Amino acid sequence: MAIPRQIPQLTPRLIAATLLTIGIGTIGGALFLWLRVPLAWMLGAMCFVAPLALFGRPKRLPMFIDLRLRELMVTVLGVMLGSAFTPEMLRHWSEWLGLMILMLVYVPIATAVCYWVFRKGGRLDPVTSYFAATPGGLQEMTLVGEAMGGNARSIVLCHAIRIFVTVMTIPFYFRLIEGFYVPPMTPGPGLSAMAWDDGLLLLACGLIGWALARRMNLPAAQLLGPMVCSAFVHLMGWSVAKPPPEIVAIAQVVVGCALGCRFAGTALREVGRLSVLAIASTLIMIALAVGLTALTAGPLGFSRETLILVLAPGGLAEMSLVALALGVEVAIVSSMHVFRIMVVVVLAPQAFRLFKLKPD
Repeated sequence: MAIPRQIPQLTPRLIAATLLTIGIGTIGGALFLWLRVPLAWMLGAMCFVAPLALFGRPKRLPMFIDLRLRELMVTVLGVMLGSAFTPEMLRHWSEWLGLMILMLVYVPIATAVCYWVFRKGGRLDPVTSYFAATPGGLQEMTLVGEAMGGNARSIVLCHAIRIFVTVMTIPFYFRLIEGFYVPPMTPGPGLSAMAWDDGLLLLACGLIGWALARRMNLPAAQLLGPMVCSAFVHLMGWSVAKPPPEIVAIAQVVVGCALGCRFAGTALREVGRLSVLAIASTLIMIALAVGLTALTAGPLGFSRETLILVLAPGGLAEMSLVALALGVEVAIVSSMHVFRIMVVVVLAPQAFRLFKLKPD
């Protein structure tokens, strides 16, 4: 179920702040591209914007990304992720059942261990600890946790740090530990090489998919709807086109800036205390993902890199981008993260009521 959000009214100041933020993010992305850092545009934008959002002076140098702009750019990523589906996948859909079972094992174990970290290690109240530990969508877990009596700022900060740390860790893990080359920019033919009819078809996938998903109140509608619509078009063999790298780079800059902006307005003392807890819980989740991968990669018949990205506790868009950069099975990675988010959104509140947790 989608959760309504309050969108601030655009003012000249917020428009200027958005342009400033994107400009800083673009500089960071370009520098990271020059340094050949994995996922350069997204990581560069995120790393340049986050410190300014955290340590800057909001009245003089505000870091801001309008939610509607981020959703538009995430729609581009949804179309791109859907383009990874091929007609051949229809013959292997039953093989994904094992991944779904693995996800149903991973999520409760990760939640239980990380709940202990937040509750015993950080002495957060039970409600805040529970929703900070559950690896679901940042928005859904924050709003549901607040409705149940948790501390919304602590929950959103823990999830933001979880995604931040995962996005910063996984690409370098694959480069340094697994020996994979993670390119700094998404490969593919440029904008000038795209036929106009393919471009119109991809645009229709984005707009129609987004509209239908919103009408159906699906979670992450701006990503899930275009992805499903694009996947259908590509599964049917109607197109093999993908969004051009230039458009994807712009989308990555905006998404990276938005991740960095999540640290705005947070007290340094609170950031320091929660950062230790969130980083520790994230590394535990990643270690659990690597451990389960080592145990199940052979029996399930999937590569190690695919399983690690399926279980990694990052965001749907971010982990799918890493999968795309690595050239692994993007359709499987994105589909399993959609499954994870939907399972958590549906079952986490029910489990919360079952355990009868209450704020201190």
